[in-house]
Amino acid sequence: MIRMSHSALERSFLQSVLYAALFNYPLSSAQLCEALIGATADESALTACFAQSPMLQAAIEHADGFYFPRGRRDLLTTRTRREAASRSLLARLHGLQLLVQYMPFVRMVALSGSLAHLNADEEADLDLFVIVAPGRVWSVTLTTLLAARLLGWRRSLCLNYVVSERALMVGPADLFSANQIIHLQPITGIECYRRFLEANRFVERFYPNFRPRRLVVSRSAGIRLLRGVKRVIELALNVGIAPVYERICRMVYGRHLRRQAHTWQSRDQVRLERECLKLHTSSHRHEVMERFEEALERAVAIPESRDGHDDRALFAAIS
Repeated sequence: MIRMSHSALERSFLQSVLYAALFNYPLSSAQLCEALIGATADESALTACFAQSPMLQAAIEHADGFYFPRGRRDLLTTRTRREAASRSLLARLHGLQLLVQYMPFVRMVALSGSLAHLNADEEADLDLFVIVAPGRVWSVTLTTLLAARLLGWRRSLCLNYVVSERALMVGPADLFSANQIIHLQPITGIECYRRFLEANRFVERFYPNFRPRRLVVSRSAGIRLLRGVKRVIELALNVGIAPVYERICRMVYGRHLRRQAHTWQSRDQVRLERECLKLHTSSHRHEVMERFEEALERAVAIPESRDGHDDRALFAAIS
């Protein structure tokens, strides 16, 4: 374990709680440990740090097993309500998950966004991060969207980040990206998930406590049958039609997307590439990081902590 000065751990503690609060999410001790920014510490060390830190106790409350910014006890009610709504939504959209999961050439599917940590409102979409076989990004995306539309699920599906096994590295390599990665909840493709994490080792710099999530694998006969059918379909499509269909989908869907470019609010977060389709057209990246910096500045009463370190400089270094 990396040993840190107490004041450094205080700052990591504060940053982690404030970052989660930007999404109206109080952290349990275990979640704080996993999402500890820039530090390695176990739950007992974090508990001791909070108990011995006047600075943390002035900025953070601990109630009902959760940490949250002082004065934001309403987050406890919000968390309870959103967790119930998220579980209900996931149960209602289980069929949509299966549709994406067993689409030919899909190698990994993970819940992302608010649903990944059960923090979604009733009107949330099923936000998925998907990895597919090389050269199949556009055909898988368009086919899945069309199938979801035919089945009445299109309004519930958010399929805005699809990459192939040749493009596992995502970016930019910053705190925002790292936080999104650690909260992915894989629902299929555990080996591909591990390769994805290996390709994005920068996450360890921001979240050294993070460990890969586990995948609950269903062993029912029906699931095994679906996997077998999927393999047969892939073999048949690979004979000749799949590459042609991929080119057609890229041309048709690419043209459709470029017609909508004038509506994109965050063009820098859009990638229309052969092996990567990223459609974060209304990304909150810049807004979140600005609010995070403002929250830190409000929480830290004086520019220099007791050991002479500048907390704002530390924030700049990690973000």
